[in-house]
Parts: sequence; C-alpha cells; structure tokens
Amino acid sequence: MLSWIGMPILLRRIAQLADSDGGAATIVVTTPHYLPLARRAAGRSAIVYYCSDDYRSYAGWDARRMARDEAALCRIARLSIFVSEALRARAVSEYALDPAKTCVSPNATEPRFAVPSAKPPGIAALPSPIFGAAGVLNTRIDLDFLAAVAADSRVGSLALVGPVEAALEDNPTLERLRADPKVHFFGAQPHEDMPRWMASFDVAVIPYAATPFNHFCSPMRLYDHLAIGQPIIATPHCDQIATRPEVLTGEIPAVPQLVGSALETLKMGRVQRIETWDHRVVALQESPVAGFGFPQ
Repeated sequence: MLSWIGMPILLRRIAQLADSDGGAATIVVTTPHYLPLARRAAGRSAIVYYCSDDYRSYAGWDARRMARDEAALCRIARLSIFVSEALRARAVSEYALDPAKTCVSPNATEPRFAVPSAKPPGIAALPSPIFGAAGVLNTRIDLDFLAAVAADSRVGSLALVGPVEAALEDNPTLERLRADPKVHFFGAQPHEDMPRWMASFDVAVIPYAATPFNHFCSPMRLYDHLAIGQPIIATPHCDQIATRPEVLTGEIPAVPQLVGSALETLKMGRVQRIETWDHRVVALQESPVAGFGFPQ
C-alpha cells in the first residue's frame, strides 16, 4: 500500500532530478511492488533491482504475484543484485535472465561488532563455555537443535538473547528449554547493546530450521559473529551459511561433533573476519557488471 502511495511522488522527484542534472538518474528499487515505477521510469533512467530477501516467503505477500512481478522487474533492470547466490541462481533459472547482468552482494556487519566489549552482568556469571543464539525465537528457528546443544555435557550454558514469538508458546521443545537449568532466556535487548551480548558467547549458534526463507536468506547475524571472531556452529539450512568454510554446520545427530570441534577451535582464540557494508560497496564498484547499473 505504501509503495502505491509513494510512487507518484517518487516519479515526480526522479523527473525533477533527471531534468536538473541534464540526464537520467539510476533508480534502485528494492521490492517487486515498485514494478509500475520501474516501467514508467525505464525510458529515461537506469533501473537497478536490489533483492534483499525471498519475498515469496513474506507473510501477507502473494508468492505467485511476487514471482511474476520480480521476473518482470529483473527483465527491465539493467542490473539485478541479490543478497545470496541461491536467490540469484533461482532468478537466472526461472526468469531466463542473462547471468552477466546479475550479481551477488551479501548482507554485512557494522565495525562496532569487532570492538571488544564487557559482558552484560546477566550473562557474565553463567557457567562456561557459553553457547549462545541471538535473534527472535520463531518458526524459523530449530528449537530441537538448540535442545541438542544444551544437552551436551560439555556445554556450560546456553544463552538465548531475543524475544519469543507467541506462535511458539505451545511448542513442547520450548517448554523443555525453559525447564532446563542450563538454558537462559534474556529476552529482547536494545539494538545498540547487541554487540556486547553477542560477543559474550564463547560459541555462537545459528539454529535455522529447514524452510525456504532460511535457504535463500543472507543472515546479518552470520557476519556479526564473523566480525566478533568466536567459533560458530549452525544448521545447514541456509545456503549462504553452509558454504562458509569458517562455520561448523550439521544436522542434530552431528551436534556432539560440532560442539567438540567448536571447543577445539575456541582454544586457538578468536579470529575476526570483518565484512562491512563499506566492503560491499567497494566490491560492487570493482565488479565487472557495475557499469550496467551505474554507468556514470
């Protein structure tokens, strides 16, 4: 609804900018809802499509319409940028796109995640090693994977930082986690405090469930934890996570092996791998396809 309200205003502003600069602007559109704007502006402006998620999986967004409109938008765009290779490969295959006019630019982190910080008081006193997961607990999360991590005798504590969605309240595994003295729920925390909380984990856990949305996503928490530098264990259900050699991935039966490997890695100290948004900008500037979308 907001895109439909905003499009006439945006089109007028784009026309003003193009006229004042004596040439066409480059317009970046971020969802298929802006297809009508792209169609009207394509005659005088370069269109770039930036796909930051699997919009077909968004609640309340018609999946069939998203696929149809995204295909049309990609064909109009001079360049289509996707946050994951899985999204790019699907678009190239299903929409018959020219791969040379597509590229991948994953999500990234902020420099503050790489700065050492003191542990919050609530987590500092927990028995170590502390395994931790940050983010909303919802249907995207494999609670059984978390329960398997907590059940390992080598895990001192499992810290869960983030709110619990109401849809999980009847989940029996959630009740098991709440009853486990090794598991500690810290609820939602202010965004500006998240680097402290996430850095307080000795081992980070990214427990994504096997869903289409998770498969195609580019999780910022991955890049936050890479910047912090602690070992990461994860389920293999996000394509972008599963292809990172630094991340230890496996299904629930592999949890004992993942825990053991993470603890061995922990002994060697933290290794920061910092990939910021500035790095993404530079990579796009140096990409051979950049000229398609940003000719000036």
